Parts: sequence; C-alpha cells; structure tokens
Amino acid sequence: MGLKSFDRIEWSLLFPDFSAAEAARTRAAAGRIETARLPEDTGKWDWWPEHLGVDPVHKDIQPIIAGTTLTLSNSGVDWLELALCIVRETRQRFTVSATVEVACWCDPDHNMHVVRKDEHLVGTGTALASAFESAGSALERWAGGSHDPDAYRAAAGLEPASPTSRASGPGGAEAEDSVILKLA
Repeated sequence: MGLKSFDRIEWSLLFPDFSAAEAARTRAAAGRIETARLPEDTGKWDWWPEHLGVDPVHKDIQPIIAGTTLTLSNSGVDWLELALCIVRETRQRFTVSATVEVACWCDPDHNMHVVRKDEHLVGTGTALASAFESAGSALERWAGGSHDPDAYRAAAGLEPASPTSRASGPGGAEAEDSVILKLA
C-alpha cells in the first residue's frame, strides 16, 4: 500500500521490541531522505504488512516489506532512481538496501540495472535502525551527486544510452519494432 507518510509504517510488526529510541532514529533518517527528494518527485513510502507472514520461496524473490523511490532524472525514455527497500529474507531476518538504478539499454532489455548498492542484513530492531540510517545516508550522498544516468552507467561499465536509443526508449528502435511484431 502506498503511504503519504513514513510514520504510518508499523516497525513493531517487524521487531516487537523496536524501541522508541530506534523508532526516532529511523524517523529522523526518513526525514533526511525526504529532504533529498526533488520537489517534482511526488514519491511515497510503500508498506506491505501482509508480506510479513509470507515466507520467501526463492532466493531471488523476496517479499518487499517497506520502501521508497526517489526519482533524480526522468526524461520519459531514460531515468535515474534511488531506492530504499526492506525485504524479507527469513522469518526473523530482513535486508535493508539503498540502490542507484538506471534504465537498461541492453539488447535484450533488462528494464534497469542496479549500479550502486548499500545493503545490510538485520535481525534486531537495533540493527534495523542502524541499517536504515546507513541506507538513508547513502541515498542522501547519491542524491547530492550527478543526476546523469550515463555517468552512473559509465562508472558501472555499462553502455551509454545512444542518441538513437534515447528517441525510442530503452531497448532502442529495434526493441520497439519487435514489440509491434509480437503484438501483430
């Protein structure tokens, strides 16, 4: 469920012993993340408490419990986003991660690439608060840097978006034609 306010997330559902001090630290980090959000970014915080009762079945598919995305650049065909996610690893363990994500220009199209990551495995309320602060600091640092998706692609060793590809979006004109052929 999308929330307008971070304060609606019920941290005690993750860790019943989540203290008032840990909640205050997490809330302060969320406030700093919101300050890093660009004015035109109407992002929200996501909260899926129903995922807490779901055991992960596959290592590559973990239920997202909470998170937010900050859009730094979106031209309609290319984009750069920062994300903070809390995912369920096991019944008592969660991963808190901050990522820098860019649009994919590969053939075939992967949709996006994570080009930077700050990730923490946590099993206590204290560890969750510390990991959330660390992930929030990473988002703040990245938000203060370049907003050019190609700069991040270059640093990650990925191909830049070509002028031809920029006109038609990730995957380029060939991908667009192949979608038309598949739909026909």
